[in-house]
Amino acid sequence: MRILQLIDSLEIGGAERMAVNYANALHKRIAVSALCVTRKEGDLKTLIDPEVQYLYLERKRTLDILAVLRLKRFIQKHRIEIVQAHGSSIFIGVLVKIMTPGLKLIWHDHYGKSEFLAARKATGLKLMRSYIDGIFAVNEKLKNWSIEKLKVKKAFYIKNFIAEALPFDADFKISGAKGKRVVCVANLRPQKNHHLLLDAFKLVLGQDSAYTLHLFGSVPDSLYAKSLVERIEAEPFSKSVFYHGTYLKMSAILPHFDIGVLSSDSEGLPLALLEYGQAGIPVIATDVGQCRAVLGDFGRLVPAKNPVVFAQAIIESRLEKTHIQEGPEKLRDRILLEYGEQAVIQEVVSKYVEII
Repeated sequence: MRILQLIDSLEIGGAERMAVNYANALHKRIAVSALCVTRKEGDLKTLIDPEVQYLYLERKRTLDILAVLRLKRFIQKHRIEIVQAHGSSIFIGVLVKIMTPGLKLIWHDHYGKSEFLAARKATGLKLMRSYIDGIFAVNEKLKNWSIEKLKVKKAFYIKNFIAEALPFDADFKISGAKGKRVVCVANLRPQKNHHLLLDAFKLVLGQDSAYTLHLFGSVPDSLYAKSLVERIEAEPFSKSVFYHGTYLKMSAILPHFDIGVLSSDSEGLPLALLEYGQAGIPVIATDVGQCRAVLGDFGRLVPAKNPVVFAQAIIESRLEKTHIQEGPEKLRDRILLEYGEQAVIQEVVSKYVEII
């Protein structure tokens, strides 16, 4: 089997990380595992296994015929059977399929706003659907949307999976009192609703000033990110909030923290929850997307857009001794069993066979 992962960027993000995860996991199991980034390389390039066949297209515009031709030559050279196009790369995936007889195309839908699908535009995807041989969706809502809106029969819910944890980085320096260090791994985008998290954290500090909040994630050039950074700097609690930027090897440092949180308005299947679970720390998340399916009874779910309840959950997590001792351990077992590389890739390979 010969599979190519297609992604527009290698900057740190959920879809981008999954494209790398797929390429790395598959090379150990199939004849050829390849990865092509179309527009922009980034930090995630350093995580690509040397055995993975790699191509950077340097695509300059939406309709870049020269880039499509380079991709076609790469596909022919490595005799690729399936292109798995992640997110917005589906457009160039369709173009190269039109030019490459016999090639199969899978669209991997990572859409993060699954709570607001009624507003999702489908015109472009409907025009391309006759070229799509199958769809992988990161949650059930997205799978059902593809079946109902795009009329694609081979649409499957495929869980995101997590790579093996890196060795613990004991040298990583962290501020804050042990037991009260809250971490949030989420790029600074509106759907992640960091403002709600800051509102909740402000209430937490009103009850216990020893807590610290540690934010990890990229800062896109947007009004949301700018306003968030400005707010953190202006708030009286700014000395208790630490923004660490992007960090490639989160699994090596997450065990330093005491509570992992996610305050999103909407989600697909967030890798952050899998990382928190793998690290063995208690988890609090808003009840959106697949968060409930991931956490089960071993994490704390709260309603979206409710800072009071979110703050209460953080404070109470320190008091729930049984949950602190047993929940994270059981969640770690659940993550490894249901969202580990081996379990998910085995299912994915069976879908490849079906699509071929």
